[in-house]
Amino acid sequence: MPPSHTRATNDSNKENAMDVDVPNEGGEEAVPTTKIEDGIEHEDFDPNQDKEEKRWLRKAYRNLILQTEENRQEYLRPESDGLKRTLKKANELYQKVKQTHEATLDSRLLVLSGDLGVQKARLMRVDSNAFDADDYITKLVTFMGGRHIDDEDETPKLDWKALGKVAAGFTDRVPAMDFMLGPLSVEQKQRKASGPRARLEKCKEDLKRPQEIKEGDLIREENETTRNVVMIYKILKENTPINMFEFILNPESYGQSVENLFYVAFLIRDGKACIEDETGEPILSICEPPTQEDYQNGLTKNQLVMELDYHTWKDTIECYGIERSVIATRRKKAVTNGRWYA
Repeated sequence: MPPSHTRATNDSNKENAMDVDVPNEGGEEAVPTTKIEDGIEHEDFDPNQDKEEKRWLRKAYRNLILQTEENRQEYLRPESDGLKRTLKKANELYQKVKQTHEATLDSRLLVLSGDLGVQKARLMRVDSNAFDADDYITKLVTFMGGRHIDDEDETPKLDWKALGKVAAGFTDRVPAMDFMLGPLSVEQKQRKASGPRARLEKCKEDLKRPQEIKEGDLIREENETTRNVVMIYKILKENTPINMFEFILNPESYGQSVENLFYVAFLIRDGKACIEDETGEPILSICEPPTQEDYQNGLTKNQLVMELDYHTWKDTIECYGIERSVIATRRKKAVTNGRWYA
């Protein structure tokens, strides 16, 4: 009985049992009653798609997938266009796909074709059909009449217009005047042989011997940081207690104000000075360093990071009205008499 007149109780079994083969170029089985060329216009999902059409689509996709898997090695050959024909047939079949089952088969075929395409690209040799520039130029010259010259000394007259007419058929751009990149004839430049370079001789009168340093030329100085910390401790002893900002800030030098804060930090670290803020302001005063027993009784060290930028330095001086530095400004020592300091 023809497929169009077959009926069964179970529609699902009926669809799977009545799949027919799809036609191919090798002349396999006959085309079903519903042909691709006579198919309806492709639409979105259609749950009421003709069951005969769905059976045929499924069988067509299965046969195309099987054909692709069986001819895998053939399709991987560089000169084979089997993969192109498979994709063309798949595009024709996809015009009839309106349900998920058929779309899944289409996706499976697309993944298989994509894998074959990747493998084929990897197997291709880039230099198998390499472009020969000399052969290309020779054919161009022949096409433009450059070979029809009897006198070898005569400059060949090339028919560029003929080449332009051929090239115009492959572009939609309007021809316009333009400059060529480089000359038509290139002359090879002769590289000049460079002779030996003249040796650079230094004048002995301009040479100077490095200065010799003896042990007596070195002046040993004590560590400047240690010396300044001791000096600031003595000044704090004479002015304790005192507002920390009034003690460390120097209205004459921002740099020395930062240095003073640095030296005071050493005193606080060693427990020789402390900061109290019971009055709301940082009060700096002398104190006795804690003993080991104090730490055993629960005394802990706390660390405080203080930032003193240039604007804060100026604003604090104006706020407290500081006109004179408690810590005298330190003058820089000048190195004289060619003495070396270490």
